[in-house]
Amino acid sequence: METIREKIAYLRGIIDGDPSIKDDRVRFLFERILLVLDDITDDLENVVMAQEELEDYVGEIDFDLANLEDDFYQDSEDKEFDKCFPEEPMIEMECPSCQEVVCFDEGFLYDDDVQITCPNCSTVIFDTREVDDLDFEDDEN
Repeated sequence: METIREKIAYLRGIIDGDPSIKDDRVRFLFERILLVLDDITDDLENVVMAQEELEDYVGEIDFDLANLEDDFYQDSEDKEFDKCFPEEPMIEMECPSCQEVVCFDEGFLYDDDVQITCPNCSTVIFDTREVDDLDFEDDEN
């Protein structure tokens, strides 16, 4: 693959070796164009070098950050899970039959027709219909 410098050198060789380009003005014009191309090539090479250095630097920062995250978040899988599923306020109730502690979201307290059963003995621990019935009895008195 030819570099830009090689292509410019090829064009310079054509201009210098072509006997048909005898006019000083045309030769001067071509020389100035090639000088501009040389300047553009220099700048482009500087940009490419700076980009490579930047990529190396960012790679090192990424590596250092990964090490820092490993040190700071020792159990990162649990932390990632917590970020995706923020913890809802939980209610703990004890089963009247087997004394198993059952946890459920506080939001279930306010939903209609929710029945929470013990996973151990299948006893109903919480039923929103019972709460509604209690509310109606209090309202009647």
